[in-house]
Formats: sequence, structure tokens, C-alpha cells
Amino acid sequence: MKKLLKVLIISLICISLCSCAKKKELKDDIYIFFTSDVHCGVDQGVGLDGLKALVDDTKKEHEYVTLVDCGDYIQGGAIGTLSKGELVIDLMNNTGYDIVTFGNHEFDYGVERLAALRQMMEFDQVICNVNYTGKKNNIFEDVKPYKIVQYGDYKVAFIGLLTPETTISSTPANFMEDGEFVYDFYGGENDDELAAKLQESVDAARKEGADYVVVLSHVGTEEILYTSVSLIHKTEGIDVFLDGHSHAVIVEDRYPNKNNEDVLLSSVGTKLQAVGELIIGKDGSLSTLHVDAYDRKDETMTAKMEEDFAKLDTILAEKITDLDHDLYISDEEGIRMVRARETTLGDFCADALRYYMGTDVAIVNGGGVRANVEAGELTYGDLLAVMPFQNELASCYASGQQIVDALEYCSRITEGIYKLDGNAVGENGGFLQVSGLKYTVDTSIPTSVILDGDNMFAGFAGEERRVKDVMVLENGEYVPIDPQKTYSVAATSYVLFHKGDGNTAFEGCEAIVEEGPVDVTALIEYARSLGSFEGRYTDVEGRIIVQ
Repeated sequence: MKKLLKVLIISLICISLCSCAKKKELKDDIYIFFTSDVHCGVDQGVGLDGLKALVDDTKKEHEYVTLVDCGDYIQGGAIGTLSKGELVIDLMNNTGYDIVTFGNHEFDYGVERLAALRQMMEFDQVICNVNYTGKKNNIFEDVKPYKIVQYGDYKVAFIGLLTPETTISSTPANFMEDGEFVYDFYGGENDDELAAKLQESVDAARKEGADYVVVLSHVGTEEILYTSVSLIHKTEGIDVFLDGHSHAVIVEDRYPNKNNEDVLLSSVGTKLQAVGELIIGKDGSLSTLHVDAYDRKDETMTAKMEEDFAKLDTILAEKITDLDHDLYISDEEGIRMVRARETTLGDFCADALRYYMGTDVAIVNGGGVRANVEAGELTYGDLLAVMPFQNELASCYASGQQIVDALEYCSRITEGIYKLDGNAVGENGGFLQVSGLKYTVDTSIPTSVILDGDNMFAGFAGEERRVKDVMVLENGEYVPIDPQKTYSVAATSYVLFHKGDGNTAFEGCEAIVEEGPVDVTALIEYARSLGSFEGRYTDVEGRIIVQ
């Protein structure tokens, strides 16, 4: 009886001590603002000045406020391309970002440039899925897989997850040493390895005391092998997936994890069309919403943006080299030719892509080459006017037959003359300017191209073709193209992978680079490599003969 009484007293003491122990308390809701795929659109949508006002106004009302980004911020516009990301990072610092992960396009200026940009960042960076096997300098050696932020008595872990296909969606050479890949991001034939790597960080964060786990993801919802949804299904312990990469607009979806527990998924599109707001309620609830407009702009931030755009104007005016002759897309009467004939500027652009991407051949849709360049100083701004759309560079392996089919499709409306009564005729935005290739278009032969109901290339009717004598440059000489041989082809992702201008000839080709740097980058770097245009591109070279 005494023994029983002693046990009872000890139990009551323990209960009393436990009841006196401090319970976790959240005095206010947690507000986590998130962006993704800004792609240099700092003045678009909500704008960084609107975002700063939104975050600062929230901080006046609430104690727990954090701003994060899910990747792809420094590429996609002139402010990123011409400053190699520096001006974008400067603006992000001034906006007040707290934590970011990286997207595949953060690598477009090379890993060494990214290393330099990291030194400029005044915010934390997280990535959980980088594997370095080289012997030189791992630029991510000090990057942690996650960051734990304390909000009152609660801890929230932010885990960074980078695109597993980054080595092919940026420029492969960026990830090599001595010709061998030394960076990988836990890709593979399926997402099991990636899911396992993510789970390691989730478990570690939970062990460290994280009450909530939020993944800052640049994986997306549209890839075949790796999606944020499939990773949710294969993991446990994650509360929220804030996603990027596919530019999807997802306000608030919920998907079951491996234990059939709901995980919240949200994604905010691109170029600040919306800012995401994740609210972790003091009652334990989780919710997300999108802010697509804010009625106040931070004046200091607006002034900073204007200052940085003024710096951009200075960069645009910077001289690359001298031109002693015009580069043209139009004739002396001002009639546009680039969509129906070879032009000197078309030759230059195609050569630039082949040089920069290191491929056998390159093709450029005439509709993407927009302005003549006059003799005199050649500036960054001149080249940006030539290719203003900021399309991403790409490359693939294609058969000779696929290349010939693409030429046939894109020459289907070419006419024997390119102008009539002061107007261009036979124009097609998909007409291909070429490098490493020569071909002839016989306009006396009616086109045999078949289009489907969506005006996409669907094949040919009959055997007759108007494109003939297709030659490819090998060892400095033009030889007949081999329909069965595989060639590496450079273009933009618009042409190769997005069926631009209805061209489906490259559908199913093996990608080398799916989404590289923007196209004007190739023009800048190639012009810089030439040093002088003397004797170059003074006239067309007979790459495209129209009969």
C-alpha cells in the first residue's frame, strides 16, 4: 500500500511539472510571401516596388513575415542578360528577400558567374539536391539544404529543391570540368532518387525541431519524369510545396503524401503576374492565396528600379565593335526580305547560334530577326533590337531528314519574287535562315505540305518537294546532307521544342539543351568574338537559293 501511494505521489508530481511546462504558442499568424519565375520582369505585374510595399505593410500589422523565391529570377530580360544578373540581384536585395532557391536559369551565365552573384546576395540560399564530383571548386559547398526560421515558439523549415534536369535545361558545358559532368541534381530514369534526397532533408529538419516544412521547389507540374505532385506522393513530413518552373498558376491545391496526408501546393505563374501568400494560422491551419495587384508602390524601391534601368540604358549604349557596312533584313527600298530570302543579318544570327551552342547546324526563324543594323558603332542595344523577344536558346539531335522536312515546311509559301508593287510577298515568319547549311527552293513546284486542323505541319502529300540540293558543312566543305545521319541543331526552344510557327519537324528529337540563355546572348558573344566585321557579312553567301 505504501509502495502504491509512493508511485501515485510521483505520478502526480510529474503531471504537475508537465502542466507547468511552457506550451508552444503562436501569438499571430505567419505570413510567407513567395514569388517564382520572375524572369527579369521586375517592373511587370505587381512589380518589385509593389511587392516591397505589400510586405512592409504586412510587417506593420503582423510580427511574423518572410519573403521567399522559388527560382528563375536573373534571366529572361535585358536587365538580366546585359548585367549578367547583377542588376536583378541588386533589386532583390532592396526588396528584402529572406530566402531563395535556384532555378535552372540561374546557371545561364555559367557557374562561376553564379558564384559571383551569390556573393552579392543579401539573402539566404537553400538547395537540397546538388551533387558535386569534381576536383576544382564546388560553388555550392556552403549552401545548406534548408533554413529553419523561428516564429515565436514555432520553427518553420524552408527546403530548396532545384530542377533535376538543370544540366540539359541550361548549357551543359556549365556543369563540366575537363569535358566531364561534375554537377548533377539527382535526376535519373524516374523521380525515386530525387524523392529520397528530398526526404533526407525533410527528416533532418524535423529532427532539428521543425514544426512545419515548406519546400521552395523549382520542379514544376508539367515534366514527365519529375513533378511536384509525384514528389508529394512519394514523401512524408512536408506541409507545403511552393512550386515554380512550369509557370503554372495554382492558387491552392492539395495532394496526398505517401501517408495519405494532404500537402498544400501553390504556384504563381511568371513575371510577377501574382505574388503568393502562404498563411500558417496560429490555429494550425494552412492556406494560400494570390495577390495580382497592390494599390501602393514603395517610392524608394520605385526610384531604385529607375536607377537600375538607367544603368541598363548605359549598358545598352556600350560599344561592342565597329561596323563598316550595314547588316540588313530589308532591301534598299525597305522591303523586308528576311522571311523569304537569305539576308546578311540572317546569316550573322544563324552563325551566332551555331558558334555559341557548338552545333553542326543552326536555324533561325526569319520572324525572330526584327531590325537592320546600320554601319557605325555596334552596341548591345542594336543587337537587342535585332532579337528583342528574349527567346531561350536550345539544341537537339535531329536526323538529316528532319532538317530537310523543316526546310520544306518553312519554304511552303516562298515565291519566285519577294516583292510586288512596293510590298513584300511570299513571306513566312517561320522561313529559316541557316548556318552550316545550304539549300535551294524551287518555287515552280507546288507545295506538298499538309497542315492539320490547327495549322501545324502534319506531313506531305506525294513525293515531290520544292526544297532540294540541301548541303551541310563538314570539315570546311559543303557535302550533301545524309537523311539517315544525326546532326546537332541549334535554334530557339520556340522552334525546336514548342512547335513555333507550326513547325513540328523536330518533334521527338533528343534534347541537348532545352532552355538555354536568351538568344541575344549568342549575338553579343559572337560579335565580341569576331572583334571586327571587316570583310564579314558584306553580302549573302548563297546559303539559300530561290528559283
